[in-house]
Amino acid sequence: MTSRLSGSITGAVLAVLVAASAGASQANLTNNPAFDGSPAWSPDGSQIAFVTNRDGDREIYVMSADGSDQVNLTVNSEYDEWDPVWSNDGGRIAFESDRHGRTSAWNFIMNADGSDADVLSSNGYINGDPRWSPDGNWIAFYTSSGRLGNGDISIMDSAGTEYVAWYGKYLNLTQNGLDNRNPAWSPDGFSIAFASKRDGNGEIYVMDDDGAEQVNLTSSPADDDFPAWSPDGSRIAFTSAYGLGLTDIWIIRDDGSDPRNLTDDASVNESPTWSPDGARIAFVSDRDGNREIYLMRADGGDVVNLSNNAARDDSPVWSPSGDRIAFVAGRDGNREIYVVDVEGSP
Repeated sequence: MTSRLSGSITGAVLAVLVAASAGASQANLTNNPAFDGSPAWSPDGSQIAFVTNRDGDREIYVMSADGSDQVNLTVNSEYDEWDPVWSNDGGRIAFESDRHGRTSAWNFIMNADGSDADVLSSNGYINGDPRWSPDGNWIAFYTSSGRLGNGDISIMDSAGTEYVAWYGKYLNLTQNGLDNRNPAWSPDGFSIAFASKRDGNGEIYVMDDDGAEQVNLTSSPADDDFPAWSPDGSRIAFTSAYGLGLTDIWIIRDDGSDPRNLTDDASVNESPTWSPDGARIAFVSDRDGNREIYLMRADGGDVVNLSNNAARDDSPVWSPSGDRIAFVAGRDGNREIYVVDVEGSP
């Protein structure tokens, strides 16, 4: 559906482990002494983009889904790159960079092979969280104080076209001078969910893709953040913090009705991410004493510890086929990209 806005490194050695609780095999894909993070599957599941500092600064790399053919896409020795996000057709990657000054961060875009890298947003302030619209024509992003206000959600044409009616290349969608962040497109591309503190605490809002009809969905005294749409667009999962550093994962209907606490225990539960079929949610929890990757049904049932390791595990991301989850683990004294097989789990 169309929106209304109309040099290779050899393959990594796979260290295969077994998670006793879920019976799922786990593999270390990057297996090097550097810091690796922010895994992002290509839409066809054949590659994973990630961030690494193995060359002395943070760069965007890509590798095959089995960890082989690790290639540096950004290749510069002076600045940091992070947060790679694939376009839905797999042809391009958006990312953040401070290559035009370490006091700011800009959004960039490049082809999936690293060619034709070009700046998208450049205003001297912090720009981040680039998120592609489902049709690939638009990128929503967060920008901090200054030209567009204090923490707003903006949108721009992914081709970088100038619009006279807009503020340069950008259309500020929220325009309230308060903290608005973490944009998430609905699957049909007609709406954007986001977190906002305009009411004094974090709430989940939704708006049309042109910024109209901004509606508070949660209206609770807790701090709500990190909205994530279900694949069919009917529900939104989010994280709710209710004090003392404790957080739960909730879901609501796209109109704010039927709120449900899926975790409801005295621990940290965060980073909800839907399986491609919408039947399950992966998340991070410290309920067993350290941060692990968990899996549950979309109604909160059948909770399984997938990573089951004494080290810190974070950042779960489903493969497009739904049979694997990539995540970041600190098992070898540094942070690396792992993948876990979810076949046979609830």
